[in-house]
Amino acid sequence: MEAIQITLPSSKSISNRWLVLDFMSQNGIRIKNLSSADDTQLFKRLLRQAKLGRRHTYDCRDAGTAARFLVALLAVTPGTHTVTGSPRLCQRPIGPLVDALRSVGCKIDYMENEGYLPLKIDGVVPTETRIKIDGTQSSQFVSALLLAAAAMPTGMAVEVVGNDASAPYIRMTLDALDQSGIEYVYKGNPPAYFVTHTLPQIEMYSIEKDWSAASYFYNVTLLSDKPLNLHMSGLAYPSMQGDSAVYDIYAQLGIRSRTVGQAIEIDRDGDAVDYFEYDFFYAPDLFPSVAVACAAKGIETKLTGLTNLRIKESDRIEAVSTELRKLGVNVELIDDTMLIHPSTMEYKEPIDSHNDHRIAMAFSTLKPLFPNLEILNPEVVSKSFPNFYEMLGRTLD
Repeated sequence: MEAIQITLPSSKSISNRWLVLDFMSQNGIRIKNLSSADDTQLFKRLLRQAKLGRRHTYDCRDAGTAARFLVALLAVTPGTHTVTGSPRLCQRPIGPLVDALRSVGCKIDYMENEGYLPLKIDGVVPTETRIKIDGTQSSQFVSALLLAAAAMPTGMAVEVVGNDASAPYIRMTLDALDQSGIEYVYKGNPPAYFVTHTLPQIEMYSIEKDWSAASYFYNVTLLSDKPLNLHMSGLAYPSMQGDSAVYDIYAQLGIRSRTVGQAIEIDRDGDAVDYFEYDFFYAPDLFPSVAVACAAKGIETKLTGLTNLRIKESDRIEAVSTELRKLGVNVELIDDTMLIHPSTMEYKEPIDSHNDHRIAMAFSTLKPLFPNLEILNPEVVSKSFPNFYEMLGRTLD
C-alpha cells in the first residue's frame, strides 16, 4: 500500500527555545524549519520588538510560552515593559515565576490581579546569583529562567523545588542550551542548574517535526474504516520531545510505528488492549488525543496526571469530558483522574473546541466515524498546526 504523505509542523516547543537563543546571540542563529504555528510566529515578532526596543508593550495574545519566556527575559532587559495577553491568558497563573524573579531583585508589578498578567516590568541586573522556582505548576517557569540565566551578567543558579511538571520540556531546554554552546552544570546541596553567562556559539540549527501533532494522525489511523499507511517526515525516535511517547502509547492500541530513513511510518497492525491506563504528567499535550481514541474504541480507560491541564488554553479535563459526554460516552471524573467506560458513540450536535487547538484537533480525528462532524471555531488549530485540516483531508479521501 502506498504511504500517504503527512506534512507535520515543526516543533513549537523547540522553535520557541531557539528563538530565545537567537535573540541572545550576538550574530544571530539561522533557524531552519521554524514552526509556522501562530504562537511561534507571534513570539518571533515580539522578540524582534524587544530587540529593536521601539515599543514596550508586549501583547502575547493566547501564547503562554511566549509570555513566560518574555517575562524572564524582560526582567533583566533595561527599560520599562508591559506584558499582557488575551482574557484567557490573563487567567493563567504566572505568580511562581514573578515571585522567583522578585526574590533576586527584579522589579515586577501586577497591573490588575495578583498572580496574573498584565505585568509592569522595570528591567534590572539581578542582585542575587541563585534563584529558586517551584516546578510543580509549569515547566515553562523553569525553562524561562534557565534561558534567561545565560543573559544575566554573572549567570544564575536555578534551583527547582517540587516535582518538575512536564520534565521532558526542561530537558529540551537544557539540550538547547548545550547544543548552542551555553554551559551549565547540575550540582550543589540543594542541587541547582548553574548556567554561565555565555552567548550562543552556534550559527545554524534545524528544528525537528512535532510529535504532539503526529498524535492526531495516530488517532485517524486507529479509527479509520480503511487501512492507512501514513508517512511523516522529519520525526525522530527516540526524541527530546516528551510527546514522542505516542510511539509506545499507540502500540498498545494496535498501531505499528517504524523508522524509515528520517521519517516515521505508521499503520494498524493488531488489536487494542481491553484496558488502558496512562499517567500524563510528563506528556500532558497528548491527553486529548488519547482520551478521544480510547473512548472511540470502547476501551476501559484510566487517565491520570492531569492536574496542570486545568490551566491550559482551556480547562482540558472539563472540555474533554464535556464533549465526550455529548457523544454518549460514559466519563467519570474523580479529582483529576478521568475514567472512560466502554460506550457506543453517537454524534448528535457540534463539538465545541473551547477555543483550544488541541481540543479541536483531537475531536476532528473522529471524522472517519462521523463524516458530518462539525467543530465550532475550527480555525483555532492555527495556534499550533495551520494546515491541520488539509492533512486530515488526505486521510479521508
